Amino acid sequence: MHKERITQLIARKLSGEASSEEIEELDALLKEYPEDAYLLSLLADYWSTPVSSIAGEDADSEAHFRQILDAADNETAEPVPIHGNRPRYVRRLLVAAAVLTGLIVGAWFYVQQLRDQPGISEASRIETVAKPGAKSRLLLPDGSVVWLNSGSRLSYPDNFTDSLREVELEGEAYFDVTKDAERPFIVHTRDIHIKVLGTVFNVKCYPSDHKTEATLISGLVQISKTSDDNGEVLLLHPHEKVVINRAPEHTGAALDNMTVKHFKESITDTSMAETAWVYNKLVFDGEDFREIADEMERWYNVKISINDSTVAGYRFHAKFENENITEVLSALRLSLPFTFKIRNNEVNIYK
Repeated sequence: MHKERITQLIARKLSGEASSEEIEELDALLKEYPEDAYLLSLLADYWSTPVSSIAGEDADSEAHFRQILDAADNETAEPVPIHGNRPRYVRRLLVAAAVLTGLIVGAWFYVQQLRDQPGISEASRIETVAKPGAKSRLLLPDGSVVWLNSGSRLSYPDNFTDSLREVELEGEAYFDVTKDAERPFIVHTRDIHIKVLGTVFNVKCYPSDHKTEATLISGLVQISKTSDDNGEVLLLHPHEKVVINRAPEHTGAALDNMTVKHFKESITDTSMAETAWVYNKLVFDGEDFREIADEMERWYNVKISINDSTVAGYRFHAKFENENITEVLSALRLSLPFTFKIRNNEVNIYK
């Protein structure tokens, strides 16, 4: 996924459409993935050359570019010069093409479209997925920062409109939204819409869960249901959490099915079970073992089976940081009795 984002940012930079935040994001990505810097040099070289000089006034530049990529697939192929009299770039380009062939083709078409149609840019959507056992940090086009928890998916446009900032979330994310009174920020989930102007909050809405949660750290958010949108809203204040319980067969949430929980103002987001994950802490605050198993599956990228209904109903209060799954389970069974077996990535829990 990072390669697609790098490609998009490079194309926007070369076309002069990248914001300062996007340029900073590109620089950070290229530092994190230096092997992809080849792509920047390749496309920059292509971009800076007049179309007419690529291979003649009437040249089929697309075919010429594909010829370079085809050569990369054959180690014994003769070098194919690009831009006429600049063969010194061929070796570097072939190496880059061999690694990023599919990516470069997509980037070439994007850059070519921008060159052929100056001033025209259609917003495309970006989808970022945090794999099980991993987390991602994102910088959105408006400067807002999002931490994406494992097994989560966030979709957003490469450019927000002048009047609205909208994203779609499946899973869990922690948002630090840049203030912009003229452009509300809206998070769309399975059950609810969350509308803010600038604030810090956490949203949890995994498809496998039978509830959706939103926890507000600072600012003010407006909650509305996804289905049957008739203007009914709920305002959430700092140190409040809203929980929407839903039956598996339901397709939308009802506001009368919401409960609001209040937190002590002395509690920080580093110690709250709802937001501790951002700080690499695993916190359980009275959840039953079924819910805890779901959290641990995503956290450790394992499959957990609880083979006893009594054990499944156990509730735990605990905090962990940097412990592996064996250490966590061993600590939990000190308070309530159960046994467990771990084989490969499967965990079986018994009475």
